[in-house]
Amino acid sequence: MIIEEIIGNYQAFFSDLLQRMKAIDIDISRMPMSHLLYRVNTVPDYESLRDKLKILCSEFVETQFNGRAVSILVLKTPLVLEDGFKVSVIELPAPRLVHMYPSGLESIGVVVGKSLPQFITKYEKLLTGVKDHGEHCQPAFLTFENDKTVKFYDISLTEIVARQGWKIKDVDLATKGIWA
Repeated sequence: MIIEEIIGNYQAFFSDLLQRMKAIDIDISRMPMSHLLYRVNTVPDYESLRDKLKILCSEFVETQFNGRAVSILVLKTPLVLEDGFKVSVIELPAPRLVHMYPSGLESIGVVVGKSLPQFITKYEKLLTGVKDHGEHCQPAFLTFENDKTVKFYDISLTEIVARQGWKIKDVDLATKGIWA
C-alpha cells in the first residue's frame, strides 16, 4: 500500500499551504518540517488509519493527550515535498466528541527553532494565535480560510514526545508483542 492511498495527495496539500505562505511573505525555506497532521471523525477510522500507517513506519508512539489517543508515526521513508522539503512524521489524533473535524490532512508543523518568539513578533498580524499544550508545546499557528493550518514550533514533534517522556517504539517489535 502506498501512502497516498492512506492519507491522500500530501504533495498538493503541502504545496497549497506553501503557496499561501509565500503569498503573504512568510518564508519557511530554511526551516525543517516537523510533521503532517491527519484528522479523522470516528474512533474506528482512527484505529484503521493508525494500523495502515504503522505498516509504513519504523517507529510510533500512542499516548493520551487532551483527553484522547494520539499516535505519532515515524515513516520508514520520508515524504518528499515541494521546494526540497521532507517530512517523516505523521501526527494522528483520535477525534474528541467536543470538536468534529472533517477527515483528511489538516496541518503541517514547521520548526522555527529558538527564534520562535521573534517570528511570532514579526508575523503577529498574520498569525491566528498561539496554542498552549503544556510546557513543551506552544506553537504559533496560522489557519487559512480553507481551514488548513500551519503550526510553527520551537522544537520538532519528536523532540516534544521525548521531553514528555513518551516512549517511541520500534514498529516491528511492537507488532510482535516485544516493546523496544
